[in-house]
Amino acid sequence: MKSRLLLAVALCLSIMGCTKKTQDAPPSPSQEIVHPVGLKGQNQIVPGTDQYRLLVKFKATSITDVEKNKPVFSNARATADAGTWGRSGNNIWSYTYEQAIPFSSQDKAAMKQGRVAPPEPGQFNRYAFRGLLYVREAVNMTPKEVLDLANEFEKLDMVEYAAMEPVTPPPPPATPDFTAQQYYKNDVDGSGVNVRGINAEYAWSIGVTGAGIRIADIEWGYNKNHEDLVTTTCQEILPPPDDQFKDHGTAVAGILMGKKNTFGVTGMVYGADACYIISERVLGRPGGIAEGLKKLRRGDVFLYEMQTGGNGGQYVPADYNQAVWDITKTATDSGIVVVAAAGNGNQNLDDAFYNAYRARGDNGAIIVGAGTKSGRNKASFSTYGTPVHLQGWGDWTVTSTGYTSLYNGGVNAGYTKDFSGTSSATPIVASAVISVQSWYKARTGKVLAPRKIRSVLISTGTAQGTGGHIGPLPNIKTAIEWLIANP
Repeated sequence: MKSRLLLAVALCLSIMGCTKKTQDAPPSPSQEIVHPVGLKGQNQIVPGTDQYRLLVKFKATSITDVEKNKPVFSNARATADAGTWGRSGNNIWSYTYEQAIPFSSQDKAAMKQGRVAPPEPGQFNRYAFRGLLYVREAVNMTPKEVLDLANEFEKLDMVEYAAMEPVTPPPPPATPDFTAQQYYKNDVDGSGVNVRGINAEYAWSIGVTGAGIRIADIEWGYNKNHEDLVTTTCQEILPPPDDQFKDHGTAVAGILMGKKNTFGVTGMVYGADACYIISERVLGRPGGIAEGLKKLRRGDVFLYEMQTGGNGGQYVPADYNQAVWDITKTATDSGIVVVAAAGNGNQNLDDAFYNAYRARGDNGAIIVGAGTKSGRNKASFSTYGTPVHLQGWGDWTVTSTGYTSLYNGGVNAGYTKDFSGTSSATPIVASAVISVQSWYKARTGKVLAPRKIRSVLISTGTAQGTGGHIGPLPNIKTAIEWLIANP
C-alpha cells in the first residue's frame, strides 16, 4: 500500500512539473481575471424594479474591441461560437453593444495589436474588462425578457457572467434618526453624571414648538438644501457670495429648526413661524442686522452668531462694536429679543480693559456663554463675566445638522456630533427663549419684554458649576411654571 502511495505522489509531482514548464510565461495584461466559481446564475428580478440594463462580461482573451456597436472577437473559434445560442433563434449578433469602461483610440489599437504593457504593481488593470459590455436593447425589454437574455448569454463558455443592473439605482442609505443623541433637549439625561438640558421635551409635551414666533440669525451662511432643513420655514436672505463656513449656519439652524421626521435631528422650536438666515458678508454687521430686523415683530427673537475682537484680538460679544451695541439697544427697546454669543476668547468682561464697554449700560441683549454638558462649568475658551447672562452647551457635545463628524450622507445630508463653542450654546439658549415666548404669547396674547424674559430664565435656570461667570442653563419647564405662579 505504501509503495502505491509513493508511486502516486511521484506521478503527481511529475505531472505538476510538466504543467509548470508549459506555463512559465507570465499571463499578459489582456488575460481575464480568474474569478471564483459561481458568478453565473445569480440574476433575479427585484420587486418594484421595472427597467434594467444588462452587462455581459466576455472573457478578455476572446474579445479585442467593439466596433460599430458589435464585438470584435480575437479568433475564428470565438467568432463562430458567437453564432450559437442555446435553444433560442437569436445569437450574439442579434444585439448591439457598448463598452462599460471606455477606451481611447490608442488603447484600442494597442489591444488589437497585442502590445498592451503590463500594469504597474498596484495599478488597476482596465484591459481585463474590455469584454464588459452593455447590451443596448435591454433597457427597452421587460424584466422577464432581460432575465431570459442574461441566462442565454451565460450558457456561452466565453461569457464569464451576465449581470442585470437597475436603470434607476437603489436610493442611498437612509439617514439614521439621531434625536436620541440630542441630549440638550432633555431635562435630566442619563448620558452622564450631572447632565442637564433645557427641557424642550416638556415644551413639546404641552404643544409648544415655537409657533407665533419669528427668528432671525446673522451668520456667514447656511446650506438651504440640507435634507433636514429644505422644507422648513427657514429662508435665506442676503445669501453669501460663496460656500465658506456654511456648515456653521446649518448646525445652528438644525438646533432650532430641524424637521420633525423619522431621520436626522429635530429642532427644538421646529414649529416657529419663520427663520431668516442672514449673511453678514453682504452688507456687513449693521446692515445685515437691520435687514433681519425688517422681518421681525415685537416678541420675536434675533440670534447674533458673531463675535468680535477685544483685548489683544481675543473674542468677545459682537456688541463690543459700538454700532452693533447701538442697533441692539434700539431693537430690544422695540421689544425684539436679541440672543448673542459671548465669544470664544476666554475674556473676563469684568476686567478693567472692558470698563468702557460696561459703562455703556444694559442694551437689553441676552449674552450667552459656553458651558459643559456635565456640570455646567465654564468651557475653557468661553468669554465670561457679569455681562454674560445664560449658558448653553459648548464643549463639543452638540448633535445637529451640518459638518460630517456624525454622519456623511452627501453634500446635503451631513450631521455633526461635536458642534461647539458659544456657536452651539447660543441657539440652545435661544430655543428656550423662543419656547417660553411662544407659550406666553399663546396663553396671554401678549409677549414678554426682552429684559423680562431674560430675568425669568436666569432666576429659574439650573445653576452654573465652576469657572468664571456665564450664568445658569435655562430650563423651559421651570420658567413656564414660574410665569404661571406669577402672572
